[in-house]
Amino acid sequence: MTATLLFDMDGTIVETDHLHFEAMRSVFLPHGIDLDWETYRTRIIGVANVATAASFLPDLSPAAGAAVLDAKEAAYRALVQDLEAASGLLALLDWADRAGIRCAVVTNAPRANAELVLRALRLEDRFACLVIGDELANAKPHPLPYLTAIEALGGDPARSVAFEDSAAGARSAHAAGVGVVGLLTSVEPATLQAAGARVLARDFNDPELLAYVRERTGVLTA
Repeated sequence: MTATLLFDMDGTIVETDHLHFEAMRSVFLPHGIDLDWETYRTRIIGVANVATAASFLPDLSPAAGAAVLDAKEAAYRALVQDLEAASGLLALLDWADRAGIRCAVVTNAPRANAELVLRALRLEDRFACLVIGDELANAKPHPLPYLTAIEALGGDPARSVAFEDSAAGARSAHAAGVGVVGLLTSVEPATLQAAGARVLARDFNDPELLAYVRERTGVLTA
């Protein structure tokens, strides 16, 4: 078994939360929900769509709730244009390549969204696998998405690092036995720490983040 690096997508490898918020707000308004950023930030970021629909649209049938969230994802994809990878990400991926460390994206986003974003970032060939939480029996915060990625990569959780910006994602990775780095793009530091983050960082250039990755993977040079 080998070391792996496992990346959440939205808010972690790319800043897209503002686009998701705009799309979510547009589909909630016809249902009488005037979504604000604080509610989105604290109750929706990192949460699977099925859970979001159940929480915010309880009067709708599961199928009707899913249709609203599908419309949200279509609205989001229409907003995606020029995106930039998070600062320091490309250098970290280059280091992982030199070190022979395999990487994956582990996300609750729909596959169409994830593939669109990776193409926009020109990163579709940089990850050995893409794990979609909603395609599994359980999405984040359940550990299954991270366990699935580790199995696909032939990885060792004890030598793996996950990068997450949400409490649900951090809990998922931590429960899978993976070391967690919390990216401070949307959630308070204390929230990420309570969810299992061992290190907090603003971006992938952070010296503490890089030191933790080397320590956890056991790869001190590359």
